[in-house]
Amino acid sequence: MAEEEEEEPRKALYVSPLADPLIADKLLDRALKLLKKAISEKQTRRGVPECTKAMRKGQKGICFLAADIYPMDVFAHVPLLAEEKGVYYCYVSSRHQLGAACQTKRPISLVMVLEPKADATYVKTYEQVLSGIKAIHPYM
Repeated sequence: MAEEEEEEPRKALYVSPLADPLIADKLLDRALKLLKKAISEKQTRRGVPECTKAMRKGQKGICFLAADIYPMDVFAHVPLLAEEKGVYYCYVSSRHQLGAACQTKRPISLVMVLEPKADATYVKTYEQVLSGIKAIHPYM
């Protein structure tokens, strides 16, 4: 009984005013599925320094940022860098959701899924999520 109570998802108490585009519903489910597949193939960059470094080196992919991080100064530079480098990004309502999708108990503030190679198992999911983000993204 105690284990079932622990698995209850945490709600985000804070959502940043800068969090745009914030994904939800079907696109969110697809994005979390994409994260799980990419993690299993070790095609992700996790955390602010690692993602920033990957973008500066010119790696392409999709960046998922948590909208409930306070203060936003921690990664306020990431959306700007992503736009400069042509990397699509979106916000997920909770860092705990990102942590769960990455199969870890720790909350994660920023994850970058690298562009799949031709033989990767998550190519179709990646394309679906990318087209969904392109449709709702106001700045790119």
